[in-house]
Amino acid sequence: MNASHARTLALAALLVSTSVASARADALPSTATPAEAGSLMLEHAASPSLYLSTAPAPSLELMHVTVPEEQLLGVHYRPRNSHWGNRVDAQTVSQIHLGFFDPEGTPGREFLLGIRGGPMLDPHIQLGVGLDWSHLLDNSSSVTQASPGPNGTTLTVKQDLSRASTNVFPIMAFAQFSADDNAGFVPYFGLSGGYEVVNLSADNFQTSQSFDATYGGWGWQVWGGAAIPLSGQVRLGAEVFLNTSEPGRDVTSDTGTTYRETVKINGSGLRIGMAWGF
Repeated sequence: MNASHARTLALAALLVSTSVASARADALPSTATPAEAGSLMLEHAASPSLYLSTAPAPSLELMHVTVPEEQLLGVHYRPRNSHWGNRVDAQTVSQIHLGFFDPEGTPGREFLLGIRGGPMLDPHIQLGVGLDWSHLLDNSSSVTQASPGPNGTTLTVKQDLSRASTNVFPIMAFAQFSADDNAGFVPYFGLSGGYEVVNLSADNFQTSQSFDATYGGWGWQVWGGAAIPLSGQVRLGAEVFLNTSEPGRDVTSDTGTTYRETVKINGSGLRIGMAWGF
């Protein structure tokens, strides 16, 4: 160690001892005699020492936090159902169908096309309005000439003698009741009442006479069937129905007499359709 370093260390030790002595002198009681004070200062000056004080370590306290007890209840799973009841509070169900209608006393069956729809009051009851159209076309003809054609074919000439058509339009309010769809199919039945419009037209080509009339009157229907759920909101159903009505019209004869002309539209039929909810 060289002389410069030695002087530096001696100066540092003298400064530390002086600071400690001043601190101790300040800490002396006021009643200490000058001799006692000088003795204490000489003692520290004669044996300088370096004191390192450290702040007391903060004490750590363990806090006990009470956590409220929670009880886990069982988790219940509800199976998904395919009926309309999942959203019945704001749901409307519509159905489009086709089939046939067979009126009593008519030689043929009428093609039928229709639609109905309305809100679900609950998962089993629906109210709404329905409209059907059934149509029957009947032609009468006679063969006037038949002659051989090329490649063994036969050429036939027919003459239309008459043509008649029937169109029925029932417009009815209905109520339909269906069972739960827990099984693979859903039975249901319904009834309706309203107004039916019937149009009859005929042409006689031999006499050049024509007939065309429109009738109207109250009628009712009842039906029953079953539906197969295809998804949560779609069903495929088939139903048989009965229709009863007697539309009429007022006719005035050439003599000025007015009379009532009616036509009975009683019969049964089959409807197959698709229903969906939204």
